[in-house]
Amino acid sequence: MLKRDHQVVLPTQARAPGFRVELKGTTFRLVATGAWTVAEATQLDQALKRLRVPIPPTPDFTGEMDIGGIAEIDTAGAWLLQRTAAAWQAGGLRTHYAGATESFRILIEEVQSRGNAKRPKLEQTSLLTQFAGDMTRALKGAWDDVIQLTAFLGEVTAAFFRLFHQPWRFRATSFVHHLDHAGLRAVPIIALICFLIGAVVMQQGVVQLQPFGAEPFAVNMVAILALREVGILLTAIMVAGRSGSAFTAEIGSMKMREEIDAMRTLGIDPMDTLVLPRVLALVVALPLLTFIGDIMGLAGGGLMAFGLLGLDTSTYLDKLREVVTFQHFMAGMIKAPFAAIIIALVGCLEGLKVEGSAESLGKHVTSAVVKAIFLVIVLDAVFAMFLSGIGV
Repeated sequence: MLKRDHQVVLPTQARAPGFRVELKGTTFRLVATGAWTVAEATQLDQALKRLRVPIPPTPDFTGEMDIGGIAEIDTAGAWLLQRTAAAWQAGGLRTHYAGATESFRILIEEVQSRGNAKRPKLEQTSLLTQFAGDMTRALKGAWDDVIQLTAFLGEVTAAFFRLFHQPWRFRATSFVHHLDHAGLRAVPIIALICFLIGAVVMQQGVVQLQPFGAEPFAVNMVAILALREVGILLTAIMVAGRSGSAFTAEIGSMKMREEIDAMRTLGIDPMDTLVLPRVLALVVALPLLTFIGDIMGLAGGGLMAFGLLGLDTSTYLDKLREVVTFQHFMAGMIKAPFAAIIIALVGCLEGLKVEGSAESLGKHVTSAVVKAIFLVIVLDAVFAMFLSGIGV
């Protein structure tokens, strides 16, 4: 906001906007007074829209914007003056400004130049072209993610084998800390979710098989699903949402505060200190959590079998022994270390990609969870088809 001078102006005078129009000889004059700011813009706009200036009968008539009485002005007031002057010009009335100080003149000329600037034309693209462009960008982004994740896996593998030659690089305290947070503290939620899903699957199996008189086979279905798919898949998804996001948030916060750069300056390798302990802790914790998830899934199915089928504990366990083999158990457990590596790699990589803003941190945390869950489901599908193909 520009003020005419540095003298003390009473608020009643400075905040009393207005104008009058007069004919002086062959000149139509708009004499502006008071404050022309955004606070008075609505009142001034309504008054200027009601203003009617007759079209001059001869080209000798001119227009004049006398702004010598304006106490203060901002871009809103300058725009209203410029709009009025442009309307007079369009009506055939040559218009100029009078009484403008240097600062007022600069502001009005800037508003005029911005107002006369040509607006860039928006390119109109068809829906098909836009869809193709979006798909191309999505595929390129996915390919870049694959390249980055593969390269990061190579760095983590190199850091792991380096431990055999330099065991002092292993951070045992950090490993135990993450084993506690990613493993032990996740037991309650993993156990509860798998227990409930096991009960739901048993209930739905009984309902769907009852019309055929085959409801006892619901035990077979729950046993095989819990051990081969449900246990590992639910556990991995929960860990991806819980621990994968935590890895990204922790490393990303350190990246924002430039702590990782400070570690490199001090000669501390972030791969040994931040990434490798998290990866190893999750590789140990996820198979144990998967085992707990399998047991709780079978327990939930057993509770529902007791309520719907009237099976006692010994009968339910006998049916499980008839159905469950070691192959079913290992078909689920073998996926756990690979899922753990994917979740840890994605979480740590997204954390290292965080830039210096909270928005970037939130974006990469969300991206880590989505990518980890997607890759876990793809991994489960690949293993399921492979194991079925070899007869396991």
